[in-house]
This record gives sequence, structure tokens and C-alpha cells, in this order.
Amino acid sequence: MTQTLDVSEGISQLGHSQASASKFGTFAITFGIAFAILYTLFEQMNWPAFTYHPAVGKLDFWMQRQRSGEGPPMYWYGWLVLSLLGASVLGWIATIISSQWLHRATVFCCVLAALWPAVFACAIFIADRPSIDAEFLKSVWISAIPALVGAAAVSYFVPIQWAQRAWTGWLLIMPIGGLFVLGYSLKQYFLR
Repeated sequence: MTQTLDVSEGISQLGHSQASASKFGTFAITFGIAFAILYTLFEQMNWPAFTYHPAVGKLDFWMQRQRSGEGPPMYWYGWLVLSLLGASVLGWIATIISSQWLHRATVFCCVLAALWPAVFACAIFIADRPSIDAEFLKSVWISAIPALVGAAAVSYFVPIQWAQRAWTGWLLIMPIGGLFVLGYSLKQYFLR
């Protein structure tokens, strides 16, 4: 009788540790995907949580431009902190929701992260044509509309089995895509 209780206790403890390891894995994968996407988004939109002025040791909330005599401001720390907080919240939410919703949401967000810059690049190409007067297409928010529709359609029509299989693969693909977009946006500093 004692052995039976011990075995049953050990199995319940083993199940609990596997569940917590699974929750940590879900958090880690979601955090990795979300951090890359959020950092690229915050850098592109120039939305730091705070601005640091290293020459005078001053910290300002949100984004502050360079002031006379204070040297160049640093936004990088603000982007990192905001990305860390956002990715942590999304990772925590991912541990709470069902795995089916998690996989669908991951497909939606990753497809949106790929479609949005692609649609924006196409819109800029069209707006820059001399025969077309469509300056409104140069708005990043106008590009969000077809990107949202496309991401919703893809996440709805992709079979859940494909979404489950590809889920951890997004962890490798999205940071690479985010770094590509980030590198492209910073090319002006490398080509001087």
C-alpha cells in the first residue's frame, strides 16, 4: 500500500514538473518571437519607453529629441525595456490560453509581421510612380489594413496541425526577419 501511494505521488509530481516545463517552454518561445517583432516595431516607429542623455546623465520619459548642449540621446535602452515588458506580457498570456489559440495567434502575428512591411514596400513603390498621385499610400497605417486582412485569412485557413508543427520554427524565422528589417533601416549609418 505504501509503495502504491509513493508511485502515485511520484507520477503526480512528474506530471506537475512536465506541465511547468511545458509552460516555461511556451513562455520562452513566445517571448523570443514577440521580443524580435516588438523591438523591430518600436525601433521603426521610434517609440522608446524613455530617452537617455549620456552626456548629462539625464533620463526622460518617452521620446525626447536632442537638446542643445546635451549631446546625442540614446533610444536603444528605451526600445529594449519596452520590448522586454511587451514580450513578457505576451509570454505570460501565452501560458494561460489554450494551445490551439496560441498556435493560431502565433501564425496571425508572424504573418502580420511579414505582410505589413511587404505591403508597405509595395505601397511606396506604387506611390512613387510618376503617373500615380497616391501620397496617402506612404502611411504605414494604411498598409496595416491589407496586412491585417491577409494575416487573419492565413491564420483562419491554415490547418491547426501545420500551425502546431511550425510553431517553434517561428522562433528562428522571426528574429532573422526582424534583424533584416532593422539592418535595412540602419543602412544609412553603415554606408556613410
